[in-house]
Amino acid sequence: MFKTTLNTCLLILLLLGNCWVLAANIHQSILPVDVSFLVVDMKYSKNKEVKICEIQNGYQSSFQGGRFSNGGTSLIAQNFMNELDKYYDKSWVKVRGMSDKELKNEFLNNKRWSTLGTNDDLIRDPIFLSNASKAVNDRNDLQSYHGFVFLKPNKSDHGEEFRKKYPGVVVIDSAVNPYSWDKQKMSSLLRGNPLTEKHKPKWGFYQTKYEPDLAEKINRDIGSSMLVIKPINAFKGNGVIIVKKEDLNRVLKYILDNEIEDLTDIDDAAYDFWNSYTSDTFIVEEFIDSEPIAVPHLENKLYCPTLRLAFLLTYNKQKIEIICLGGYYKFPEKALSEEGSLNEKYKTCCEPPFYSKPDPILMKDAERQLKEVLHIVYQKMLGLIKSA
Repeated sequence: MFKTTLNTCLLILLLLGNCWVLAANIHQSILPVDVSFLVVDMKYSKNKEVKICEIQNGYQSSFQGGRFSNGGTSLIAQNFMNELDKYYDKSWVKVRGMSDKELKNEFLNNKRWSTLGTNDDLIRDPIFLSNASKAVNDRNDLQSYHGFVFLKPNKSDHGEEFRKKYPGVVVIDSAVNPYSWDKQKMSSLLRGNPLTEKHKPKWGFYQTKYEPDLAEKINRDIGSSMLVIKPINAFKGNGVIIVKKEDLNRVLKYILDNEIEDLTDIDDAAYDFWNSYTSDTFIVEEFIDSEPIAVPHLENKLYCPTLRLAFLLTYNKQKIEIICLGGYYKFPEKALSEEGSLNEKYKTCCEPPFYSKPDPILMKDAERQLKEVLHIVYQKMLGLIKSA
């Protein structure tokens, strides 16, 4: 009898211990609900594995490649609006500062949305002030709120004070905004998990100060025959330089110390960008090639593509949903067979006609892989799991 009772007590203690361990690994989200708009640029390698180049805030991204590839219609903008319009009859958006022209037009032509010139226009709107102060019956349910507010990412408070002052509305991108202006911080979300790490090229961040042994250290850290130099706070490819490892020291000396070297790419605007770069750190990343694509409207020449996909992420009723809104290929300005610098042959041009529709099977596979990655990244943004 004593032995049975002892075993029962030990079993109860074991179960309680397991429950405690489980509870210790569960974190409360920093937000009761969230809707965020993300864009991912990636390489689709020859072994059919996605390698993430950038994760960006959708508000600051352009989708003209999607328009070009679909005869002037932006499916990404349309799908984004269709998803948002499932929730509220009245919402507010600041279109000034939004990068994509088609997305701006979607908001301007949608009667559910009031467009703002400045943030002051919002707080002068009596309908907004009324909706923003209304009670929310269930803070974990998106349908319980009374409208969206979609503003340009804020470097200072990321909308935290705003959300406290106006609790009746949902600020789009609240989870993403703290990472929107810092590629180092965004890239760090991919660390600490084998699944996310395998989808990110090797990378590191370094002090923006030239040292004689800096190139040697970077080459040792990254171990790649080609590398990509990136500023941490720029967009649209500004300041991005692709370089061979043997040229790394000369390039670093030029962009960090302004010492002129014999560089064939010296007339590239990417180099000029660094004359005004003020951040303390910058990023260097392993260069990842992608499966070359023959582009029919570019004389069937082979190009090195980058695939861009857009996603809507929602946290609602304590559940995460990730919706792919569409995507397209981006190409460099020169084909692989043409004479040109590494930037000209491998860095995307982001101008027509250097876009095309992606292969649907490839896109579906890339979407599947990215959803697995973004599910973990989004949990970190929400505070549901700890970042590395």
